[in-house]
Amino acid sequence: MQYIPATSVSGRFVASMLCLCLGFVQGATANANKTTEIWKSLDDFVVLAPQDALAGDAAPRNDQPVVIEPANLAAALAKLRVREGKGVQEAIPVFGNDAARRLAGPLSTALARATADQDVLFAIELSQKAALLGSKPVSVAGRAFYQNQRLQLIIGELHVSTVPPEYKNYPIGYPKPDRRLHPHQTGERSKETHYEPAASFETGEDVSLFVHDGKVRADWLVLNVGSRAALDLPAPVVPTGILQNAAASAGAATSGSASPSIEERLLRLKRLREQDLITDEEYNRKRNEILDQL
Repeated sequence: MQYIPATSVSGRFVASMLCLCLGFVQGATANANKTTEIWKSLDDFVVLAPQDALAGDAAPRNDQPVVIEPANLAAALAKLRVREGKGVQEAIPVFGNDAARRLAGPLSTALARATADQDVLFAIELSQKAALLGSKPVSVAGRAFYQNQRLQLIIGELHVSTVPPEYKNYPIGYPKPDRRLHPHQTGERSKETHYEPAASFETGEDVSLFVHDGKVRADWLVLNVGSRAALDLPAPVVPTGILQNAAASAGAATSGSASPSIEERLLRLKRLREQDLITDEEYNRKRNEILDQL
């Protein structure tokens, strides 16, 4: 799916006639998609959009709204690694720490506001090491939703240069791309994304690839995102109104689940501290509380 964010005043001025023609298309696309903008900053965005479907199937409804702490989202996104190019041995970050932190807050808000028939579309710009010297601006765009107690990410755009081909030899710098001509590709359930160059994501204990009808989707990541709420630590700060919409769903999802054992709680607590998601004071206090239950 393509999401075309609103353009700047300067962009409209430079291409006024083009904007006039494409504006009608853009407006019709926005109305048809019924997107709700959660966050936009330059070439970054997080929006809510109608849930798409798998090829020939109606997609299962998402387990949303769901409250996931931004710190947990940032830690999960920052850990994602990918190998780009044939024969490449070294894996590089998909997002990196800075982009993961910038995306985590709006993504958390969007998941807490999303209904069961909505997905979250996103795009984030980051700097990637250039082949020779310095760095280059690239973008990652995708689709996010929560199902089966896991965060699902379909990556439709992986480290795509934000410098359009027509601006490669621009004499003094280069303008931002007109997203009506170069829309972000946010990925689809019904169609697997094939990257150029070819890429493969690293998997592990908390990251796997989605499998549908026996076929592995190389562009669809399934993340086990930890929750501080499972340890009875302070609840994440969510804007007023969002918790009211999410409370019923979040409560229903957890009310019937079994309580973790003391050993599991201690291990989770240890991982949170190792990832700097809680302070030493919080760690020691909660550890003593858990041990008191022995």
